[in-house]
Amino acid sequence: MALTAAWLFLGATPVRTAVLWGSLALLTACVVIWAVAVKHAGAKSRSETYQWAVQAASVRAGSAAGTIPLRLGGTRRMLVRSEGLLVAGSTLVALWATLIVADARGTGTSAVLADAGAVIEQRAVVKIEKEDAGSSFRSSATADYTVLLPPSSGGEVVPVTFRADTHRRQGIGSKLYVASVPGQPELGAIGDDQLAEVERQLAGRALEHGSAWLIGAVWVLATLAMGIGSWATGSLRRPARTVDPAWQSLRVAVSGTGEHTDEPPPGSPDAADEKKRRENTRKLPCLVLEGRGREIPFHVPMGLDAAGAALTGVQGWLLWHPQQRRGEDVLAELVGDDGWQLPGAVPVQVAERVEEAGVMEPARPDPERRVQTLDLGAGWLVTASAPVVVGFAVALACLTALLLVPDGGAWRVWTAVAGVLAPLAGLTVQAVARMDHGDGDTAEG
Repeated sequence: MALTAAWLFLGATPVRTAVLWGSLALLTACVVIWAVAVKHAGAKSRSETYQWAVQAASVRAGSAAGTIPLRLGGTRRMLVRSEGLLVAGSTLVALWATLIVADARGTGTSAVLADAGAVIEQRAVVKIEKEDAGSSFRSSATADYTVLLPPSSGGEVVPVTFRADTHRRQGIGSKLYVASVPGQPELGAIGDDQLAEVERQLAGRALEHGSAWLIGAVWVLATLAMGIGSWATGSLRRPARTVDPAWQSLRVAVSGTGEHTDEPPPGSPDAADEKKRRENTRKLPCLVLEGRGREIPFHVPMGLDAAGAALTGVQGWLLWHPQQRRGEDVLAELVGDDGWQLPGAVPVQVAERVEEAGVMEPARPDPERRVQTLDLGAGWLVTASAPVVVGFAVALACLTALLLVPDGGAWRVWTAVAGVLAPLAGLTVQAVARMDHGDGDTAEG
């Protein structure tokens, strides 16, 4: 985020340089840590990491085994990881968009001129070469423009050529804003028909103000929208809580996985209207819990097949507070006898039917019972294989080149394309390899 913000809004200042090198060092360290983890642990499937997470969260139950804990943990760590993924995704998109439209001249000739104390003056164009422009006089143009600069010491004026993207097509004799160092024409010059553009290049800013604010605004709004949406609707978010007799409990066992269809209740306006009924019908992949002759769908954001393989057969308590709802769900907790707690949710209609059937009972917590939150996504780091890590390493190398190399040209476009395609290629190779081995699991972010 710091790298994106600095590249969007800062000029070639010591602050941007520090942010640039600090960010690249941190990103490099992340890739190295990831590579070491994958090398030592091997490319694990999601099923294997889920089994590991269950074992890691299991503690000695002791005399309190099979009882209900008084204190339930929160999901801060899981929430930070999931929200961080959203922020990282939008930031990478914004940074790559910045690099695509960035002007590399801000770190080339203009940087030399700025250090030497360049001044901006209007000068007439005496020659135009390699022009790429529309047929209209008002169309924008890209060309090599030649102007005359005063000599360094007596003699004739010196012709200096620079390339510029002007807002309007220019002609011989047209006046451009040109930045040069008085008495030092050998340092070259930069110019444009817009004064603000020449000032931008001298300041070393990668983007025009309009482009920077547009990309920055879209980036901030997209990040906030995704974060707020995830915060408001996600069943994962919950603080640590204390269990009291208002909580309902049911002794259950995980029997497997399934899909629950959650439809509007009979007699409601949504159920009577076919279109509204379809729009408000949800199909929820879930764990199937069995307790006192009833099947209860329990859904959480996880890889369902892998979770089923790791949890089928375990026994524990299903807990919820009737008033703790989020959207169409009642927040629920599955507390295993092995000492872990899995956050999830049960559809409101199912919870109400179960309570009406009288199979639930008030929770009787044991103050001595301790549980640990089961984070099934904790092992995501080693679910990648070598091609995925290599793909992201290539993307980092492309990013570094785009940020540090001041030269322009077609290579920048190809480098940006390679930086996007390399991780995708790595993920594709991994997915194909795992399908060939009968394992459809993919890396979990």
